[in-house]
Parts: sequence; structure tokens; C-alpha cells
Amino acid sequence: MAALLKGIPVLPAGDFGAALSFYKDKLGFDETFRDNSEAPGYVGLKRDDVEVHLARVDGGLARTVGEQTMARFLVNDVDALFTEYSRHAGVIHPNGKLADKPWGTREFAVLDPTGVCITFYRNA
Repeated sequence: MAALLKGIPVLPAGDFGAALSFYKDKLGFDETFRDNSEAPGYVGLKRDDVEVHLARVDGGLARTVGEQTMARFLVNDVDALFTEYSRHAGVIHPNGKLADKPWGTREFAVLDPTGVCITFYRNA
């Protein structure tokens, strides 16, 4: 039987420079590749075993798509990651502070510059 091995979310980026800086400087991802265009429109990033790709979305569509995009990443120490990300102003989602959830996870969320919500969690 076939097995799924890995998933990599492709996230919209309106202001590509701001998005790239956010993932690298605030979330601790490293750039692994970029397209060959003069102004990059597609970049791969990785932190530990998690990969994300950023794709340029121009105009007002970026915010519309971004605010409807979510990703969830399982982490081994959600409290430590929350502490790390809390050092940067405006990274933690205003309604996404670290909390134990009724569905059995401990989690928090961040908002990227395009409005994408990323939740980091551990199972109880």
C-alpha cells in the first residue's frame, strides 16, 4: 500500500521581502533554494524537519489568500518555541497565545506578514 511520506505547505507571500525576513529572522528558518528570477517569486525554507515554500502572490489577492491559509506543525517543546518567538514583537497571533486546548493539544499561533496563521503544537 502506498504511504504518504512528507508534506510541504506552499504559503502565499504578498510582500516577498517581508515574508522571507519573517520566516528567517523571526521563525528561525534557513533558505534552502530559490527560483532563478531576478526578484525571487518562489523560495524554499527549512527549520529542523519542517519545510515551507513561499510563493509570490501579487496585489490585493495576497492578503485575501493569506488570511484563509493555515498550517499546523508538531513540535517537541512547544513552551520553549513559544518563549523563543515571543521575543519578537508582533509575531504571536493576538488570539493565539500558548494554551492547553480541549482537543488535547498545547499550542500557540503566529501570523506571518501576509496573514497566514501557523499553529505550533504538541499532543497532550
